[in-house]
Amino acid sequence: MSEHERLVQLGLASGALAGQAAVVTGAGRGIGYEAARALAALGAQIVIAELSESGRAAAASIQAAGGVALWIQTDVSDAASVAALACQTREAVGPVDILINNAIVAPVIPLLELETARWDQVIAVNLRGAFLTCRAFLPDMIARQGGVIVNMVSTDAMPGMAAYIASKQGLVGLSQSLALEVGDQGVRVIAFAPGMVDTPGIRDVSVRLAPRLGMTPEAFLSATLHPAYEHRLMPAADAGLATAYLVAKLTADYHGEVVNGYEVLERAGYLSAPGVALPTPVAEPRGAPAAVSLPQVLALIQRLQAILDETGAEFDKLPVFARPLAKRGFKSKSGRSLQVWAQTLTALHDRVKAGDSARLQAELPGLQEALERLAVYYHEVPQETARFTRDAEVLQEIGRIAAEREGVIHDLVNTVATLGGDA
Repeated sequence: MSEHERLVQLGLASGALAGQAAVVTGAGRGIGYEAARALAALGAQIVIAELSESGRAAAASIQAAGGVALWIQTDVSDAASVAALACQTREAVGPVDILINNAIVAPVIPLLELETARWDQVIAVNLRGAFLTCRAFLPDMIARQGGVIVNMVSTDAMPGMAAYIASKQGLVGLSQSLALEVGDQGVRVIAFAPGMVDTPGIRDVSVRLAPRLGMTPEAFLSATLHPAYEHRLMPAADAGLATAYLVAKLTADYHGEVVNGYEVLERAGYLSAPGVALPTPVAEPRGAPAAVSLPQVLALIQRLQAILDETGAEFDKLPVFARPLAKRGFKSKSGRSLQVWAQTLTALHDRVKAGDSARLQAELPGLQEALERLAVYYHEVPQETARFTRDAEVLQEIGRIAAEREGVIHDLVNTVATLGGDA
């Protein structure tokens, strides 16, 4: 399938970005090149800001496919080089409408072995470079009350990549802060995490990173974060399509936010959203028991604590790179971290056992609301799991466990309504 056909499949017309100019840093290969190629297929004039000679071949390839592309050799970490990029770009294609900050350096070096110069280089390319390009191209965008800046960010913590992850998390903050500055001036700023993408860079990194994750390089390169890519990473061309669709269709939806490539491609209809049909129905609220004894209440609290302990153990079995993501998702949806939930249940257990009805009555509304949020988290676990596997037996078992856990929480929600008066 040609690039044009793939874009049509996403509902994008070939001239959707006609007349617009786009600068893509680090576009000599990988995601940057594929993003530049997709934007060019939509009619944008492309400036490839690339330090290496690969930028020349990338521009020639886009031109051969009928697009407009220019390579300007650029060191994004150098202020003078970025200033020259801005000047040459304005002369060649006019004011820039789209800026994709994709240039990266990603060494795998334990922090205690990381030399200061190497740390500085990573921060300079990955974070300072985005600052310099934003500062260079933003004035024209503001003057014309329009423009898009997409800053490529990455995964959560990984061992041996402290500098890279620090730079990318800093880029998230830069994106969100800049979005607040320019949101009322027509400029849209987005932090875009394409996903686990098969690129020359990640293949180079996998040799050194995979052993630190307890994996072989082959297993690392077979990691699946969406069932559409079973036993493989997302192809770089798909990441390029996601970037183009984000720029052409979704900038208003994700201004000031972090979004990943899988979500964008699902919204485009290119990937099917997983988990539409659950393997087993989730538990419904069961209604309050006719009579609740003190031992029953304490047993429910202890059972929920055991569920949270099981959840923590399940997180620890995930690949190292996936654990922070899972824990962050739990905290976001349930409203509290596993540690804070443990403290909450310990305090509840102590109050119930002591018959402290006055404190329980005061805390009851907030506690019930928190428990409902926790139930929602477990309600959605089967759907989230369906993003990573198509194994029907696994999904069936996950659905059963999630329903059981949700049922325990609903029982406790119904029970705590009686605690203030009966404990």
